[in-house]
Amino acid sequence: MNTTKYPKRLIEVDLPIKRISAHARREKSIRHGHISTLHIWWARRPLAACRAVICAALWPDPVDENCPQSFRDLATEYITNFAKKAIAINSDFSKNCSTEIWTKWQVLAKPENQLNSHNPQHWNILRNSLLDFIADFANWDNSTQTDYLETSRNLTQAAHEALGGIPGTKPLVVDPFAGGGAIPLEALRVGADAFASDINPVAVLLNKVVLEYIPKYGQTLADEVRKWGQWVKEEAEKELAQFYPKDADGSTPIAYLWARTIICEGPGCGAEVPLMRSLYLCKKSNRNIGLRIIPKPEDKRVDFEIIEKQKSKWVVSDNPEIEVKNPSFDGTVKRGSATCPCCGYTTPVASVSR
Repeated sequence: MNTTKYPKRLIEVDLPIKRISAHARREKSIRHGHISTLHIWWARRPLAACRAVICAALWPDPVDENCPQSFRDLATEYITNFAKKAIAINSDFSKNCSTEIWTKWQVLAKPENQLNSHNPQHWNILRNSLLDFIADFANWDNSTQTDYLETSRNLTQAAHEALGGIPGTKPLVVDPFAGGGAIPLEALRVGADAFASDINPVAVLLNKVVLEYIPKYGQTLADEVRKWGQWVKEEAEKELAQFYPKDADGSTPIAYLWARTIICEGPGCGAEVPLMRSLYLCKKSNRNIGLRIIPKPEDKRVDFEIIEKQKSKWVVSDNPEIEVKNPSFDGTVKRGSATCPCCGYTTPVASVSR
């Protein structure tokens, strides 16, 4: 029977939130190697924050009076060895340490500053060193760095066994609402086992790919995905080609813009009017593209041509030599009523709704 009293975990005492948040913000712009590239997921949790929280939730606070001495002993050994490696000449990961923490590692690595795990005055230094380690481990660049991984896994195992875990087993992190898989993935990264589930079958598939298939099949899985993805692409092109006929210049459209239409109620008009609120296709500081309506009252319809802004003037995209003076990008719909480009008659809301 395990009679170990509950010691507070690091997350219950302190957490370097500001530094972790900085790494989480940077992570949004990272694409290569990140699980966010597998599939879009709603409210995806930053890996940096998950990694930091899991470490802080698994590791006891060395200052707590109930913290097992065996954990203090091993944590002191692991964090001291890490500090020595961090400041070693030609160290691969020294460039990824923050300046503030790098200075602390330099101090900690000196023989005269050797931590004594049995000295209560040193426990607070050990606590802060663990928190500094967590802050820098949240950096995406350090997430696959061997020394960070080895140290974090050693600390996780030391905490697990010191708190009564069976030697040789790992702590279990359970996430019943796994979603995009950030928490179980980071649990595996820091040396824990993970159990993940979700009611959404898409989330289940994402987690199986990240947690099971990729570790098990590796490059073979990537090759098979490319192979069958190419097969699906070719088969889809065969079946859908009739709906995407090539243009006169040989280019193939990849999408269509569509709009609902009404028949203009103007006297003697009867033109087909597309219901559009705006004629802009793209409106950015460095790129402006829109549609220009060409009324064809004799055919009772309208055509469109694409125009774009080049330097300070609007021109026809297919023929940049033709300048378009003062184009209007107001659509045909305003407050529910629709104005016909051919005759100018405004069909009231009641008729448009019908």
